[in-house]
Amino acid sequence: MKGRIISFAYTTPALLAGRKTRTRRLWDDDYARSFHEGDICQAWDRSPRIKGAKRVAMISLTTNPKKQHISKMPDEDYEKEGFAYLAEKHLTIFGDSPDKAFQSWRDKGDKEYWVIDFKLEDEG
Repeated sequence: MKGRIISFAYTTPALLAGRKTRTRRLWDDDYARSFHEGDICQAWDRSPRIKGAKRVAMISLTTNPKKQHISKMPDEDYEKEGFAYLAEKHLTIFGDSPDKAFQSWRDKGDKEYWVIDFKLEDEG
């Protein structure tokens, strides 16, 4: 099985519906810089260290990861991060509605995340 692993947890339904094309991670800089546009990665429903975790899809990175303060997350990322899909399906994220969770996340302006853009290649 090729590709490194990125887990999606709460946003797995949006990923599998093709409605999540961006994710953010608090990765070590050297680790994040080891990912590149065109890389194929395994998408998991949670960390593979957790019992019962499974690979749900393969994704390909469409850009090199870039760093961004969470407070600068644009409104369009409500869709790209999968929150719009979760709202449409009446699902919660981080124990809250997608609207509240998105705004609460953006309000954590002191953190800088790595932004990873990707496309869904296949499921399973």
